[in-house]
This record gives sequence, structure tokens and C-alpha cells, in this order.
Amino acid sequence: MENLKEETKIKAFLTRIKAEWPGVVERFEFKTGSVIYVHLKEGISSMDFLGKLSRKVERFVDFSMPIILYHIESDGMNLRSHPINWYSSLK
Repeated sequence: MENLKEETKIKAFLTRIKAEWPGVVERFEFKTGSVIYVHLKEGISSMDFLGKLSRKVERFVDFSMPIILYHIESDGMNLRSHPINWYSSLK
């Protein structure tokens, strides 16, 4: 039951990211319960994602289960992914 609660919080976290920055995230893809691919919209670089969002996104984290977000950037020819570990110290 606790795991379901954490999953709900993680989904809310991802929904909030997409709502706060609609021009950045194309979609989310769950590989496992804790590994999530964040597909960035075309023209958004991983540096944009890291520079503009990473510090702001931290305030939305309210779950204790660690997750790994791979943000995937598309430049039209290649896909690049970079992992970011997100977790909360809240217990």
C-alpha cells in the first residue's frame, strides 16, 4: 500500500513538471517504477533542462522512493540521455 502511495506522488510530481513547463517536456515513459525517461521537446537541450528546471523541480519532490529521470534530448538526428537522481529526504 505504501508503494502505491509513493507511485501516486511520483506521477503527481511528473504531472506538475509538465504543467509548470509545458514547452519543455514532450512525454514521460516509465521503464520501471523508479526509472523514468523524460522526452524533451525538439529544440530543448539537456542543458536547458538542467539549467532552468533542476533546482526549481526539487521543491516538488515529496516522496521518499528514489527515482532516476533520464532526460532524453532529440536533435532530429540523435537521441542523448542523461540520468538525474531525484529523491526526498522526507520520511
